[in-house]
Formats: sequence, structure tokens, C-alpha cells
Amino acid sequence: MKKLMKVLPLLVLLFSSVAFAESKDLEKEEPPRIFKSSKPVNCTTDSYDVIKNNFVKSHGEVGFMRFLSDEGTGIEIIGNPTTGTVTILEFIPSKQYTCFISTGKGLEVNSLIFEQVKKGIETKWKSSGIYY
Repeated sequence: MKKLMKVLPLLVLLFSSVAFAESKDLEKEEPPRIFKSSKPVNCTTDSYDVIKNNFVKSHGEVGFMRFLSDEGTGIEIIGNPTTGTVTILEFIPSKQYTCFISTGKGLEVNSLIFEQVKKGIETKWKSSGIYY
């Protein structure tokens, strides 16, 4: 009995400082929510070359990045680093039209990325006959 009286206070001290956290006490991170959105986009049936020439003349914007999307469309970002204007174009070969995905200002170019680009990679948009 004396041993129990010595051990009992130790057990009380040991377990009195333990906190049992419930899951509702912890902040839960919500998973990212992915959804489709529609936004009005202006498109034209003018040729892609005409569109690009118009942007060079009107805003001094030239192409500095392009890629083929997973949907098979051509995306090009054109901009004017001096004035900061920028435009994102998308060429849809199945319809033969070009859409203005976004236009804006405040262009910032990370010049370090261009040091990593491999030189001499030929890029063509074969199905449309347009060469970048």
C-alpha cells in the first residue's frame, strides 16, 4: 500500500500534463478546387501573320515565347519590354482563327530564363503552314 501511495502521485503528475488533441482542433488544408470557367474572348479570321504585324505596328509587340498546347493549338506571348504591353494569342488551326486570350500592361521579363533556352530548336506550326 505504501508503494501505491508513492506511485499514485507520480502517475497523477505524469498524466495531468498530457493534452489530448482532437482532429477538430487542427486546421485542415482544403484540397485545390478545379473548375471550368468561361470568359469572353475575342477572335478573328484574319491570318496569324496579319495579327502579329498589326501588333508590331500598333504596340511594338514582338513574340518572345510560344508553345503548342495539349489541345493542339498554338499559343504565343508577344510583348513590348520598353512600354510593358503584352498580349497572349492562341491560334486554332481547325477553325483557322486567332483568339486574343489576354492583353495587358506591366510586362516583366525574367532574362535569366533565356540563358537556359537551347539554341537552334526549330519550331513550326505544320498543319497551318505558319512558321514562327
